[in-house]
Amino acid sequence: MEDYNVEYKLDIPEKQNKLKAEIVAFLNSEGGNICLGVNDDGTINESITLSKKQKWEQMISNWIVNGFTPNVAHLIYVYPNEVPFRIKVLEGDDKPYFIKEGEGFNSKGVYIRVGSTKRVASFEEIQRMILQKKSHEFETISIGETKLTFTYIEQKFKEKGIQFDPYALSLIGKDGTYNNAALLLSDQNSSISKFAVFQGIDVRVFLDKKEFKGSLVKQIDDILYFANLSNRKKITISGKPERNEYMDIPSGALREAIVNCYCHRDYTLSGDIKVEFYDDRVQIYSPGSIPDGLTLDNIKMGMVAKRNKIIVNVLDKIDMIENYASGVRRIFDDYEGFGKQPVYNISNNGVVVTLYNRNYDIFQNDTKNDTKNDTKNDTKKECTKKGVEESVDTVKNKNKDIRIDTLLKLIEEDPTITDVILMKLLGVSKSTIRRDITFLKKLGKLEYKGSARSGYWIVKK
Repeated sequence: MEDYNVEYKLDIPEKQNKLKAEIVAFLNSEGGNICLGVNDDGTINESITLSKKQKWEQMISNWIVNGFTPNVAHLIYVYPNEVPFRIKVLEGDDKPYFIKEGEGFNSKGVYIRVGSTKRVASFEEIQRMILQKKSHEFETISIGETKLTFTYIEQKFKEKGIQFDPYALSLIGKDGTYNNAALLLSDQNSSISKFAVFQGIDVRVFLDKKEFKGSLVKQIDDILYFANLSNRKKITISGKPERNEYMDIPSGALREAIVNCYCHRDYTLSGDIKVEFYDDRVQIYSPGSIPDGLTLDNIKMGMVAKRNKIIVNVLDKIDMIENYASGVRRIFDDYEGFGKQPVYNISNNGVVVTLYNRNYDIFQNDTKNDTKNDTKNDTKKECTKKGVEESVDTVKNKNKDIRIDTLLKLIEEDPTITDVILMKLLGVSKSTIRRDITFLKKLGKLEYKGSARSGYWIVKK
């Protein structure tokens, strides 16, 4: 069936721009495949494919050269000998792409993919594509300023025994003025970072909130200081000479996730870096998606893309980061063997990293056990006195209710969560998870959008 990455067409339409629009939509989204000679229901018409494949190949090859702007020759591939006839479209690296109509930019020819259909991109969406393209150049753009101060960062360089040289660090352009990277690292930096601690597992009650200003380096130091203060430690005595100490959030993972925001965020977008502590997790927000179209899996495999090379270089020189892009892999290494792995929610607008509190479930169980021990005898006497015994069916139903509530919360926290992860977190079989999901769908509490590979869940209140 058609989905976010697959489109079926029986033939090239009379109005050829309809098919060109489908191609543009894939270029401006995440790529996909267009299959010709296929009915809307997915059935293949082999005879029409065989009779028209040469015509289709000639027409589309001509479009690749003359039909789109910017150049798409390296992004579109035609497979005329397959049945059905297939057009493979890669995600573009120079968005926005549009249907070529005369000379100049044609905003009406810019399409994007939404679900299994296309639509004309809005002005804001086009603007965002342009900004994303410029985000790699942002650091080097001159701000026409010659009077910035670097008091905080100069002290950091002095502590490392390194001379702070704005020219050598590429903070001054050929015109002799400072660039955007210099402004972000200077004492005059106007961007801010936000830090908050909440009571419980939602945003209803603030326990603490702060805003940090000044040089990015100062903001990193400030936010790491308060994050470490808020990261509690659980100590257990096992009878051995040494005691066991477990930080709620692995210190290395917490540091890496926070510092990565400053290295890789998109500074062309409005919005602030935010770090939020809850009882059961920490959530870290960074404006802008992963650079250069990389995926989380790509990064975990060691692939590298630097959006802010000047800032990364400066932070590397004062040992605030390790400049070989292994941060994400180390975050997952710190959570090895823990039931709830770090979650990355990635969109065009930003990245949200969720790091789970490793001691939260232990604390909850300890509290439950204390309460259970305090009330055990009284409860037993009361039940015996009243002659009340819950049936096996009643217990099963209660367990199911608890499991389904937990399942919904997990899906709400991570809409892209998989059956396999739900199995591990809930300790049940895959068939049980699928039965619960089917049950919730019938109740109208759960809906799935998009393809099996790149879709997501919606929890309906």
